[in-house]
Amino acid sequence: MPGAHHYQINYRHVIDSLLRKPGGFRNYRYRADLFPLEVFRQAWDVLNEHLPPRRADLTYLRILKQAALGLEAEVAQALSLLLDRDQGQNLWDEKTITELTGVMTAPQCVPVLALPLVNLTLYDQLFLVEAEHVAA
Repeated sequence: MPGAHHYQINYRHVIDSLLRKPGGFRNYRYRADLFPLEVFRQAWDVLNEHLPPRRADLTYLRILKQAALGLEAEVAQALSLLLDRDQGQNLWDEKTITELTGVMTAPQCVPVLALPLVNLTLYDQLFLVEAEHVAA
């Protein structure tokens, strides 16, 4: 059983529903679980301090969505860089994170794969050998 509270919230599973209703993030019962690393919590604190509540929620959730789509470590590194560099003076948003990480905000297209041709004559031969074996 994970944790002392016997639950585990993976932000990747709930991020889409929270983005549809960003107002739910602020009072979300398991909000503390939506900070995968300490730097995400620090980023949220800065956004919450400098932006109106709804905009702070939406900006943080979009940054969290980028972490879910790409590498969480890259987003965390970008947040660390911004927090160290600006220290709340120049506010940033999810577009800044995208520029720093190159993480796409939309899922990438699935490549088209060529289907191999199947040679069914080998199967037919196997079937005939098995039929002869059973008949004997």
